[in-house]
Amino acid sequence: MTQNCPPVFIINLPEDTDRRKIMQERLEPTGVPYEFIEAVNGREFDLANTPAYNRKKRLRYFGRDMIGGEIGCLLSHRNIYEKMDRENIPFAAILEDDVVFEPEFKDVLCALVETKVPWDVVRFLGSKKVYARGCRKIAPLLGQYWTARLPTAPGGAHGYVLTLKAARVMLKHMKTNWVPIDTLQGRIWETGLETLVLHPAPLHIDESAETTIGDSRLDKTLQIEGWQKKLFPLFRAWFKIYENIGKRYVYWSAWPRDHSRS
Repeated sequence: MTQNCPPVFIINLPEDTDRRKIMQERLEPTGVPYEFIEAVNGREFDLANTPAYNRKKRLRYFGRDMIGGEIGCLLSHRNIYEKMDRENIPFAAILEDDVVFEPEFKDVLCALVETKVPWDVVRFLGSKKVYARGCRKIAPLLGQYWTARLPTAPGGAHGYVLTLKAARVMLKHMKTNWVPIDTLQGRIWETGLETLVLHPAPLHIDESAETTIGDSRLDKTLQIEGWQKKLFPLFRAWFKIYENIGKRYVYWSAWPRDHSRS
């Protein structure tokens, strides 16, 4: 691997050879050494008998199951964290196989390793909607790119860099699971990880690529009945309140140190 640059791991289902080929074509011009990691196909999972899935907690706060594709995606990311732990990899970039790169991608990765701004996770969230509700720039990184902090906890695990410390912390939170990987990454008031974003992002999702997770994840129809359904509004309200408090606490408690670095 290139000195002082994170190794790049791309999650890809073995049968998705076309996606792999497209990613190879996109990565080669960047000059980034990379490795494909076999994705976990969770689409056929029996959710009631999946040890890594906390179905009871999921239904309590969301009223419906995660779908198999979400769990498979989460376990794919977890497999890379385990690889980092086993092989003592100090930091790594993790990508899903549906992203498009900016020309500076490689330089950005190397610059992140050298920056004086401490970080455990740096997420590459390319959607303009992510920054619409505010973004606190911390310090310039390279050219137009800045390390930054968001007041929200947006979804999206299509591209990010994390340290070995972060991988090990995430593993502790992924013994049993009830939220998708991108949701867990956003719950930094629970993980305690110094989680930043790069503004703008050095990559973005290929909107023309079909999702391999499944669109049924967008269905909000409740799957619970009886007393669970009656109590669900209370559990859901508590979930939202707790989440909003957590997001605001992290954002504003970090203001003094972010301001001192800007």
